[in-house]
Amino acid sequence: MIMKKIATLLLAGMALITMASCGSTTSSTPESLSLDDSGNVVFDHVSITYGNPITGADGTAMRQLVSRFNELYEGQINVTETFMTETEYYESLLLTIPMKRAFDIALVHSYKIAGFANKGLLTPLQGIIDTADINIQREDYIESVYDSMYFEDMLYGIPLDIHTIVLYYNQDLLDQYSLDVPTNRGELIAAAQAMPNNSTSGWGLPLATTWPSEYTFTTALYQNGGLEIDEEGAPAYNTAAGVTALQMVSDLIHTYHVSPTNVSVDSDLMLFNQGKAMFHINGDWMLNSVVESGVNFGVTTLSKMFTTNYETDYASDIAARSHCFVLPDGRNDSIKQQAALVFAKYITENASLWAEQGGHVPASNIARATQEYLDLPHHEHYGDVNHFRLNATSPYYYEAFSPVFSRVTTALTTPGYDAMSLLDEAVAEGIQLVAEAKQS
Repeated sequence: MIMKKIATLLLAGMALITMASCGSTTSSTPESLSLDDSGNVVFDHVSITYGNPITGADGTAMRQLVSRFNELYEGQINVTETFMTETEYYESLLLTIPMKRAFDIALVHSYKIAGFANKGLLTPLQGIIDTADINIQREDYIESVYDSMYFEDMLYGIPLDIHTIVLYYNQDLLDQYSLDVPTNRGELIAAAQAMPNNSTSGWGLPLATTWPSEYTFTTALYQNGGLEIDEEGAPAYNTAAGVTALQMVSDLIHTYHVSPTNVSVDSDLMLFNQGKAMFHINGDWMLNSVVESGVNFGVTTLSKMFTTNYETDYASDIAARSHCFVLPDGRNDSIKQQAALVFAKYITENASLWAEQGGHVPASNIARATQEYLDLPHHEHYGDVNHFRLNATSPYYYEAFSPVFSRVTTALTTPGYDAMSLLDEAVAEGIQLVAEAKQS
């Protein structure tokens, strides 16, 4: 099995090498760029490669956007797209970037940027933007998302979107029980408890014990003033806020009994889509699955749903991530780099299709101001984008924080769990993983 996995990675790497071999890996100077009378870079049949881990409905939208770009820039820039499963994709990047044979431009998750940049795997972008005078600037994006693209004061990414979790609700069930859409935790629990909360007649809020519990717990951590990591990048969640966050999520199962026990991944979604649940927590990326189910539903924000202190500055914060464009290190042809950023700018500013089919929120203010985006019926109800909170920046963020996810599952499946013991175990594992990552 191990040999098969190694062979698969090597084949993926060789495929990328073959695909990228026609491009120069030597740096060309800005003087080699061809400019028009206005000083804009002129592109003449420039071919670039683009990799991403985007499949499903997201993938369909991305294929269409690439096709539209190629049509618009015919004779100037042509983008060849390759997509893989997420695990294969990131493994292939780690394999091919050091060989200087990766894609010309790649789409990654925001929490990957610091780690990749710290290893020297990404090319800083600001100098390229300035050289070609490409109009990519902070004020045209959600500023907190744009700021998360920096590592050690250098810009490494252009954000495509921000994606988060939301509260789906069954409008027919709310009407049946004469209930309004909840605006805080107290209202949510009261509404969910109005349901019979049994397998025969339906549940208030079924919760899967694994995915997307990492988003749910992180949201609860934020809303109670907690942090994933400290300023040094060390785990920082074995605190009173961490204990409260576990309680806020697990009490829905163990105390309020608005969810069945031991719900598997997507079983909660299935109950909602079948009309057997009043509420459902999932990512915005599941929007079209709910639409296709035919259930009469709406969407609202999870702000103030995992805290009882509604007036704090952080009570409305919701855990979020971003897909963002990066330039892998070693792809040093100036023309291709410029073309890649023209492509990134186009996709981010025309992301209404991405929002429609993938459910995500465009990071570009320009995209969110289009009529196509404004006409989408549900996105405006996700919440205030300024409260969509991305993780703290650290090369070792995932190593430090991810050990808590399995402990969240333990809390959700175990009445009477010891919260601080679980968090202490996770922190100890996180410290070890960070130390190992620093030595690798």
